[in-house]
Amino acid sequence: MRRSPPNPAGPLWALGAATLVVAARWREINLHGGEIPTLDQWVVEARQILLPWLEGKLTLADFFRPHHEHVPAWTRFVVWLEAVIFRQWDAQLQATVNAGLMGGFIGLLAGWLRRTLPLLPALGLTLLAVVTASLPHSWENIVWGFQSHMALAVLFVFAYVKGSLARPPNTWGWWLAQAAGLAALFTLGSMWAAPLAVVLVLLWTTDFNWKTLLAAGLMTLVGVTLLIVARSQQPLTGAYAMGAANFPQFLAALLMQLGWPSEWPGAALLLYLPALLLALRLRGNRAAGAIDRIALALALWAAAQAVAFAYARGSYIGFVSRYGDLLALGVLANGVALWRLFQASRSGSRLVLILLAVGWFGAVGLGLENINIQGHTLYFHEHEARWNLVRKAAVSQYVANQDRSVLEGTESRAVLFPDPDEVAQALDHPELAAMLPFVVRAGSAKTFGDFFSDASRDLRGNWLEFAWCGGLLLLLGIALTRRDGPAPEPETAALPGAVRSIAVVFAGLALGSGALLFLWSHPFEYRTMYRWKQFLTPAGTVEDFKFLIVTETTFPKDQLTGGAALWPENFRNTFFGTHIDGPAFTGTAQSSAFPLNAPWYLVPYAGYPISAGNALRLRIEDAAGKLIEEIPCPGPNPGPGATDIGFWAIDVQPYSGKIGRLVLVDGRDDGEGWVAVASPFPTQDGEKVAAHHRRRWAAEGTLSGLHSLQAMTVAFLLFALGSGVLPRISTRLRAGEIQR
Repeated sequence: MRRSPPNPAGPLWALGAATLVVAARWREINLHGGEIPTLDQWVVEARQILLPWLEGKLTLADFFRPHHEHVPAWTRFVVWLEAVIFRQWDAQLQATVNAGLMGGFIGLLAGWLRRTLPLLPALGLTLLAVVTASLPHSWENIVWGFQSHMALAVLFVFAYVKGSLARPPNTWGWWLAQAAGLAALFTLGSMWAAPLAVVLVLLWTTDFNWKTLLAAGLMTLVGVTLLIVARSQQPLTGAYAMGAANFPQFLAALLMQLGWPSEWPGAALLLYLPALLLALRLRGNRAAGAIDRIALALALWAAAQAVAFAYARGSYIGFVSRYGDLLALGVLANGVALWRLFQASRSGSRLVLILLAVGWFGAVGLGLENINIQGHTLYFHEHEARWNLVRKAAVSQYVANQDRSVLEGTESRAVLFPDPDEVAQALDHPELAAMLPFVVRAGSAKTFGDFFSDASRDLRGNWLEFAWCGGLLLLLGIALTRRDGPAPEPETAALPGAVRSIAVVFAGLALGSGALLFLWSHPFEYRTMYRWKQFLTPAGTVEDFKFLIVTETTFPKDQLTGGAALWPENFRNTFFGTHIDGPAFTGTAQSSAFPLNAPWYLVPYAGYPISAGNALRLRIEDAAGKLIEEIPCPGPNPGPGATDIGFWAIDVQPYSGKIGRLVLVDGRDDGEGWVAVASPFPTQDGEKVAAHHRRRWAAEGTLSGLHSLQAMTVAFLLFALGSGVLPRISTRLRAGEIQR
């Protein structure tokens, strides 16, 4: 009997999704990418791999050196392979290749969705995967050549989890999955969470059998060992010092990351509720399908990444672009779980699941819209052109005549590399300098490697044509897919007594989240702006405090109210600052005079008072207005966050009875130019009060965690009541015990 030809729908579907992602990332690289290697690349790539290779000293051990808490062996291997093949060290060329790696992951994921789910949910989740991997919220992973490990991490983790839970042990597919899991350990330090997730899912859904857990358990142990070794060699400054300072800060950072991409209070619960409900249905269910176990394991892995980010980088409570590609896999896993819940539900509970789906997709959609037009993405798009020019000028000037003036500048240290000696050492090697992009090799002829840089630029220039091709391939894959799609796996069956246990679980979660509220001093205070105003302008604050511009300007002289890059607007309007019409203003402004009738004054400030060209000072005058002394603010700069402020305690005891004025000096025309202050207020013990205010303001920075817990406590209580009461009403209705 003649066999029918294979249906090409699957490969077309996967290739179309992959091509769309590659095209979108190429567009972002063209618009905002730069040719010059940046930050960690000068150490991990240049010093540790490229220079030893050019000098004939490269060893296998060099690929496995720790970097912070990671062992990025694949990152080093990719850059070495690119150097061998292309003879070029071009960040845009690297980013072009990285886009292909991320496209490969999305293609693999899309192919699995199509094979596993019916047509409509497979298409919807494929489009969601394409969107999350295409948008510029993950700009660091898109334009920074160093970030190949992010695409490889999600690729290896997905291949490992899928093969470990869908393939019988000791088959070729299962062994390939184990190889992928081992490879993942050499991307990021937290990838040991993948085998741990497999262990937990198997324990949750099957009878205990140590043989089925052995491989994943050993791999978890290897991953944890690698992390401990890398962490023990990590410097105690820099990235190491970015960890959460206390438990409320960790909790706030964790709930923020779990809610990615939404910043709604309680978004963490909404986004992970499908996986939680699926887990409760799967408890002890040996008949659970592979798709359910895979979805649950991927959700657990993504949640573990959120824990890792909150622990290691918890000092910043917000979304960071390079983590988005990892957290997006948790969103997709919860999307699969949501479909499986709907598929296994009865008609009586489908309305609840539909409402959950509407809220879930609403949070994801609005969250993606916000993080792609605001925050880090907006900041990057506004500044990257200038940063690229600074990098290019610093490197090209040094290559041309060993002039370090730009290389050692403040801005170059921030956007190229903090240590100019490290960069100079790399650029002093003639063979490495010859591998740099043509744009920084003044007077040199084009090399063999420049051909590949030019070719990659031409490829990226045709991103729109590639996007059209990707869309057409995906449409062909959809058209060739059978109307009923692939046969779904058997529905998961609820265990006897599952309704009661779900109600108990939700009640316990409500109790736990409610107890955590008391980590904050005012757990039931919702009026954030009211509390902030009372905090920043307490009793005794200098009254009728105003500012006027005292240098030549085209702006109104009194236009400083709200001149700070702080949010929300009511908070910003508490300050006077030089952020007028963005960074356009430069000049000097002085406050109205106020008598110095207390030993200390505390001044809330924001912006960049100690950046080059800027200043914040207290001007001391006598009764006739003659200058006695100016006291400069020692800093530090509070930071670029929307609510980052500092507190400057000024000892004015030697000047009792004199007059004070605050002076703002803005001598820059970039994003780090502005300086802002709120009204000063008197105090008897300045340093002690300043320390208290800094601690309290740090706690205020964790309010997103408090608000999330407030929302989650209420939600868990409602879920507990609904899980316990609604099913009984439904049962009685069906039995006719309740008459209409």
